[in-house]
Amino acid sequence: MYLNILGEIGVAIGGKDSTIVDYVKSEYGAFEIAALPEGTVDIEIEFVDDRSSPDDSVHIRAPISYDNRGVFLHDPQYHVFRVDFAAARDGKWRATCDVDFNPHFFAIIMEYMTHFQLLRRGSVFCHSSAFRLNGRGVLCPAWRNVGKTNLLLQFLQNGAEYIADDWSVVQRDGHFRCLPKRLNLLYYNFDQFPEMLESVPPDFAALVRFVSRAKRGEFDLNQETLQVMEGQARMRISPYELYDQVMDTTPKPIDHVLLLQRVADCDQPVRVEPIDHDMLVTSLASILEFEQSHFHLAYSVFRARTGVRVELLEDARRACEAVMAEAFTDIGTPYRVTIPSQRGAREAYATIKELLTGESEDGARDRDRTAANGLSTAA
Repeated sequence: MYLNILGEIGVAIGGKDSTIVDYVKSEYGAFEIAALPEGTVDIEIEFVDDRSSPDDSVHIRAPISYDNRGVFLHDPQYHVFRVDFAAARDGKWRATCDVDFNPHFFAIIMEYMTHFQLLRRGSVFCHSSAFRLNGRGVLCPAWRNVGKTNLLLQFLQNGAEYIADDWSVVQRDGHFRCLPKRLNLLYYNFDQFPEMLESVPPDFAALVRFVSRAKRGEFDLNQETLQVMEGQARMRISPYELYDQVMDTTPKPIDHVLLLQRVADCDQPVRVEPIDHDMLVTSLASILEFEQSHFHLAYSVFRARTGVRVELLEDARRACEAVMAEAFTDIGTPYRVTIPSQRGAREAYATIKELLTGESEDGARDRDRTAANGLSTAA
């Protein structure tokens, strides 16, 4: 299997047969091609038989261990994914992966490597939702469990154009691109937007409705059982099918950046306040570092055991901050939007829509004023 991600990153996946390929096609099938030109492979992953156990390895911290062959990442069943960090010094990632490795975790590790290859080219991943509203690009970076997906869904239902819900690709020149993956929708997303149940298989819709009724006390289920069922009420859905949109991975300008944060007090209203660009860059780099913490830990163990340094990873934080700082140079005031709950999407939507509308009108007035001054000068 070959992928050409965003026309920049060549990925070759081979070796033994594995159902993981089906998962990758579901997530990144839009990038699949018949073959990659010689010399354009940036990431090479081979499926093998490789399973370990706590008795056969030294456990560092989930999901990192090492054995006589080196450091590896593992899923809960100890299926193994080994990254050849030494090869990365020459500009190429090589890895082996057990055929039964967790598919979702496989995609995450592949995304780690994709990000670092993009970083060499002046782009970075940004953990965010993103959309275009009235022709203007809006980037909403956030930590996990803040409510960025619910907020995105609210905008999509009101005519926004989908860009991203997990990773946006931010370019040094101030543009962003989508990484077209399926939306990972959980129970509370369907609970807040029940109309989406019309687009899912009937048996899944029935599960979500049963959980909703059980949470209202209509069925005698203990809390543990209810939590398990709620955890199972999750589905990956293409945003393009859900909202009848066409995938577009071409770069689009970033016009607004709204840093989403969550507070513990659910009674607080949604708050919007301006922040400076330095704070924005520091926050985004910290979020990215956290999201990639498993990969950085695996590299740290590799470095400690071998004494080998990979400059790309050593310098990753500074390089990411430099790309972000340049990308946001010409963007207007960034804002921090404080959301009291993951379920506060409608209130957040109203507040953000008002902000974006006001800024667009201010920008139009500034452009009119500039044009008028130009005409006066010319006269």
